[in-house]
Amino acid sequence: MEPNTTKSAYAFLPWVLTFALLGALTVFSYYRESDNPFEMEFKKADLLSTMRIHLLEAIEAEKNAVMATTDEASESFAVRSRQAADKVESNRKEIESIIDQQKLPREIEILNNFNICWAQFRKLDETILALATQNTNLKAQKISATQGAQEMERFEQSLNRLIHRNAGNNRCNTTVMLSYEALTAGLKIFSVHQSHIEEADDQEMDKIELSIKSYDISARKALGSLSNITGLKDSEDLKNAETAYEQFMNLTDEVLRLSRMNTNIKSAELSLGGNELISSQCQEILADLQETIQARQFKATR
Repeated sequence: MEPNTTKSAYAFLPWVLTFALLGALTVFSYYRESDNPFEMEFKKADLLSTMRIHLLEAIEAEKNAVMATTDEASESFAVRSRQAADKVESNRKEIESIIDQQKLPREIEILNNFNICWAQFRKLDETILALATQNTNLKAQKISATQGAQEMERFEQSLNRLIHRNAGNNRCNTTVMLSYEALTAGLKIFSVHQSHIEEADDQEMDKIELSIKSYDISARKALGSLSNITGLKDSEDLKNAETAYEQFMNLTDEVLRLSRMNTNIKSAELSLGGNELISSQCQEILADLQETIQARQFKATR
């Protein structure tokens, strides 16, 4: 090469280096402002993995809220379930933004399917959690087993004292017969509390309540007949029996009211039935989207 030509080439070298540097800076600036395609693929994969983990956490916490035996435990698990679901929603919005930018038809289609499934899951999940935290069946059971049992015991003890104190007079047989008639009716009412609490069918609960009304009529009739017996009208034992029975029936009304709401049974049925199916569908859709993204990553790295 001629010396003059060499000098001329060296003269342009600074300009070439300048343009090369500017080009590199432009490319670098582009990838800083809009995420690198490879990084976006890995980010989507990471978001999907996180979504699937939080979805499983939401499902597990929901089931624990349904199965919990105290209000405190139900509330605690319900909070955890909602928090996990909120994390899924946050990740969903983030990955939706990336997929909308990339405009990849298959990923858009799968994400749209997930959005539909996810909306159904959240709606049903909130219904289940709201029911589970009311715990009406458990509350009915607790009232029956504690306060109800106590009043029935007071009722029985008062009638037994009434019988023993009248054992030596001519009205003994009538007193015994009516007392046991009232006690038997009361115990039958108490015995069907649990059946009503465990029953999920409204018609079957109607039948139980009809039997309770029939037993109540028998008990009140027997107590009324006892009060008409000469010498028993002002009996302290009879008054105590009547008071205990009245309080027992007030508690029975509350047991039936709570049992009718059936929130524990309904939440369990929804959780183990409809929501289990929907949650499985959501998980399958996320797995499908994850496989699609991974397939694109594999092609891009070949």
